[in-house]
Amino acid sequence: MNTALTVFVCSTFSDLSAERESVLEAIRRLQLQHDSMEFFGARSGQPIETCLKEVRKSNILVVIVGHRYGTIVSELGISFSEAEYEEGYRLKKPCLVYIRDENIPILPKHIERDPEKMRLLERWKIILQKRHTVAMFRDGHDLAVQVAADLSRTISGLEEAAQVRAEAQSQASKPIFDELNEIIIGAIDQGVPESSLLSAIRRTVSSMLSKEGQQAPTIFLSYANADQKIVRKVASRLADKGVKVWLDKDSIKPGSNWVKEIERGLDSADFVAFFISPSSVQRKSWVQQEMKIALHRQVSGERGAFLLPILLEHTDVPPLLRNIQWLDMTDKNVEKAVSKLLEVINYYSKRNSLNKESENE
Repeated sequence: MNTALTVFVCSTFSDLSAERESVLEAIRRLQLQHDSMEFFGARSGQPIETCLKEVRKSNILVVIVGHRYGTIVSELGISFSEAEYEEGYRLKKPCLVYIRDENIPILPKHIERDPEKMRLLERWKIILQKRHTVAMFRDGHDLAVQVAADLSRTISGLEEAAQVRAEAQSQASKPIFDELNEIIIGAIDQGVPESSLLSAIRRTVSSMLSKEGQQAPTIFLSYANADQKIVRKVASRLADKGVKVWLDKDSIKPGSNWVKEIERGLDSADFVAFFISPSSVQRKSWVQQEMKIALHRQVSGERGAFLLPILLEHTDVPPLLRNIQWLDMTDKNVEKAVSKLLEVINYYSKRNSLNKESENE
């Protein structure tokens, strides 16, 4: 990738200091930049402001949870660790989550005793387990091995996506006005009157400007060819419900540059659904490439769509998607899956709309 990735290590300190050091050493061996409370030093801002600022600057979060909840940020009502995680999750940064195995004995001083903090800790663990595929760890060495392997796979996929995109973008591309000129000339050659064409362009631009921020949500469907039949059923039902669907079979014309068309599809997408099956998880599948490009866009700071993994068959979930809660569609119930997708799409569409209104105030 063009810039070095920064990994933010998020956890309590006193009870996990040995585990943190093992993880930081693993990150250093991978030659990655890292940030955590050990390196903040003296700064002018308040502690929580400093922490959240570092989270925003990072690319990937490693979230480690033990049996302590940690200091609570009074204005937020949650711990520093949970606040850091929530900021990273809100910004759609990849979060690799690890929770200490409860069957492993530890020193009593490393176990939370405050009843309210115990309640908050259990609530947070439930949230993490709902949102992510959580890995359990036994000790610092065990944790470091898992983190190194997960980071290596994640970064390898992102770097591969960056290379694919760079190669595609290095190909000669036409400036926007040249492409518009070709479209206009083509329309005129087909007999469209110039005055009608100009009027149509004006109406289209005017409509786009008036509907900015109010257009129907768009979902990009990424799937293996072997799963095409059921995916088309999902696409059809979503379209019936007013969702704009991007489907490669309908959107990519023969002879088109595949990577560029995928980029265009992702540009317009608010959501990207990855249909997971034995066929789609193969290393050379289109789903793998589309997934890497979508995640690379998020990590590199570009506009990113909300990712929606959908499990069609029980199989190994790609490492890059293991930290995201998926929708179980192994029962092949299209109506139930579409209902759940609509629920998620409506929820996040409304939330994004509120965020945009807040930013404009």
